[in-house]
Amino acid sequence: MPNSSRLIGAIVLGLGTVGLATCTPTSNTAVSAPTTSSETDIATDLDRMADQFLSVQELVPFLHDLTEDEAYRWQAEFVAALQPSLGRIAGYKTGGHDTGPPNPNFPPHGIRGVLLEGMVHPSGASVTPNDAVWGFLEADFAVRVGDESINTAETDLQLLASLDAVIPFIEIPDPAFRDNQRSPTGSIVTNMASRYAFVGEPILIEPTVAWINVLNTMTFAVHDEHGTEVGSGTLEGHYRPLTVVRWLRDHLRASGRRLEAGHLLSLGTIGINRQLKPGSPQGGPAYGGNQYRLSYYGLSGDASTVVVNIER
Repeated sequence: MPNSSRLIGAIVLGLGTVGLATCTPTSNTAVSAPTTSSETDIATDLDRMADQFLSVQELVPFLHDLTEDEAYRWQAEFVAALQPSLGRIAGYKTGGHDTGPPNPNFPPHGIRGVLLEGMVHPSGASVTPNDAVWGFLEADFAVRVGDESINTAETDLQLLASLDAVIPFIEIPDPAFRDNQRSPTGSIVTNMASRYAFVGEPILIEPTVAWINVLNTMTFAVHDEHGTEVGSGTLEGHYRPLTVVRWLRDHLRASGRRLEAGHLLSLGTIGINRQLKPGSPQGGPAYGGNQYRLSYYGLSGDASTVVVNIER
């Protein structure tokens, strides 16, 4: 990855390590034959992809036939190869739980990834189009773990009480396989294309039934540097945050992982995504603004925002 002074240092807002939660537990294992590739071949490809990711190059397509359990095992190896450059685990992310069209590059029941400390940057940090291979600006929703009771919480109210804050959250994933050769297995192994995350000031949660409804019905909007609305919406009917938290928690627990106080849990897109540069294989025109500002409404007295500046 290029040494970019524009990305104003990674912070985790006292978040500690970040983690995601889950809904009802589902099998981690896709129905497929065990891999026919040798471990040496897979490890060689992973090392090459890690080097390509860090130097902001297209990734050689990951074409090995793995079960889902095997893919998550190799995801851990891929993340470990990034950690000397990007630091400790700051949290987790998930996708595929909203009511939008299914992502053909995710397992049908959802996917999880890891957020590393060096991926997380403060609101107001800047990127250039060349800081990603393709990349897209994605409005997301995140929460922060307050204590380890999240690992055993049963009811939604208990889950809510184990969180301490909502975190305004923008991500720039970078799905950058050569010739756009993506697949669910490749998406798992390469950590959901996680590259950059941007965090706003925490919004403290009140552990009440009323707050569950507040979370489920929150509204949001994205604006550019001129205040022009780029898009808006509501979480109502899109996904329920605590359901996604439960899914991720259970998915991690099934893999022997526990969430810790301070972990960030990114719960997935809320539907306002814009390409960072022209010609992206993901489709759509490049975003023309110099600022991408996401605001949450209804969680506190004022709008809560997170901002990414785009330098061209």
